[in-house]
Amino acid sequence: MKKLNKESVFDTLMNHLMGETDGDKMLEECMTFDVKKTKKIPMRYRMIALGFVKGLSLEEVNAKLEEKGCDRLYARNFWEAGLVYAFLNGLTYQEWRKLEEDCRDIRRKAGDKSRYFTEAKITFRDVEDYVRDCSDEENGQLVTRHLTMLIERQIADIHGGEEAFRRFLSENTGLFSQVREKARYYFCKYLYSYLQDKAEQYIRALETGRGTEDALSELMAFKNVTKLKKKKRTPQEVRELLRESGISSGEIFDAFNYFYFEYVSINWVEVLLEYYSAGDILLLPARQKKELADALRGIDASLAGLGDEEVIRRQAEEMQRREEELDAIYSLDGDNRGYQRNRSGENAVRDMIKGRVDIDRTTLICFLLFFAGENRSAARGGIHRERLDEILTECGFAPLREEDDFDFFVEEYLTAQEPQMYLMEEVTRYARNRENFYLYEMYKDARSLEEEFCKVMGIGA
Repeated sequence: MKKLNKESVFDTLMNHLMGETDGDKMLEECMTFDVKKTKKIPMRYRMIALGFVKGLSLEEVNAKLEEKGCDRLYARNFWEAGLVYAFLNGLTYQEWRKLEEDCRDIRRKAGDKSRYFTEAKITFRDVEDYVRDCSDEENGQLVTRHLTMLIERQIADIHGGEEAFRRFLSENTGLFSQVREKARYYFCKYLYSYLQDKAEQYIRALETGRGTEDALSELMAFKNVTKLKKKKRTPQEVRELLRESGISSGEIFDAFNYFYFEYVSINWVEVLLEYYSAGDILLLPARQKKELADALRGIDASLAGLGDEEVIRRQAEEMQRREEELDAIYSLDGDNRGYQRNRSGENAVRDMIKGRVDIDRTTLICFLLFFAGENRSAARGGIHRERLDEILTECGFAPLREEDDFDFFVEEYLTAQEPQMYLMEEVTRYARNRENFYLYEMYKDARSLEEEFCKVMGIGA
């Protein structure tokens, strides 16, 4: 297995920025040619700046970005569409800056014209409408319209100079988005298949009279599922009721969490305790006991001065207490159900659906594997290496690369005979090295880009 690559929190954060103001500042810093300042700028912006300095074409810039593991320029974002035009037409940095000011004015005047998910409640019908409106249908299957590629080709075909490009933006504002729209599309498309599959499982159970209660328990992502218990309905009536049902972002995140054996939201110390507790943890050899106790003291100063066995016993008891609390919370009949769940995960799912935050590459991959893994209709939801590479490329992300640690894990996971067993083994291996696994709270990488930038840079939003 390959060694984990370390990346600073700042660089991880900034590499996903897409806002025009943020990008302007990053590129401006690069173009000062101040080595000390430039070293602090994420690689993606340095490569874009290099493109201006060397007069590279769009193809060459995208190749440089991919070579460094960065996202390609994305034509459906106002700011990056200007960069696409600039590199297609050989504009200098200063020429692009002037054009960018005009583009910003066009975007400001356009405002937010999104016609999807405009209400606070997200219904199954809302998800279906969004996916169908953004897809074509071939042989009964929903397929992407390749709108991002189409826009890039249309920008390449613009004749009449920068004025024609400004006119193109003004006339097509509805095609652009503040987030990487294609990633949002695939997130919603696989979510739609996941929800649809749960609904059809329940209908099949109704028709056969077998496994109805189990199938009903799989419908918790639909908020009005309790109505199905109160009145007998035909399959078509069930479909209509669920289509108009609100969907629970919290339930979706909970299911996502459980799919990965809850390792998304626990840290390496808890994984390590779980690993050792397979037997009597206090019967560990002295050396292993000391290593574990030292690790626990390193993250909790209040344990300093306590003996190894006392440290381990306290942490094991605390972990057991938290597990009992979670059991009560997640129990179908639990009094606290819905009130003490992980709200940051729930909010992240809602914001990704509504297009409020960008979905980074890692988060997209993990949710796609979850949606597809839970979908029993392989024809609709199956994910394999070639399909995942196709999706990543469509989104402007790099396809899987064996030299990248996380990508190597994904490849192995996709081909493993028992994928979840392989996942457990990898999580444990990282924990024994005192490291959190890739999936640890990775959903937090989905963020409001403008807010995060202002926070990091210490400026007002």
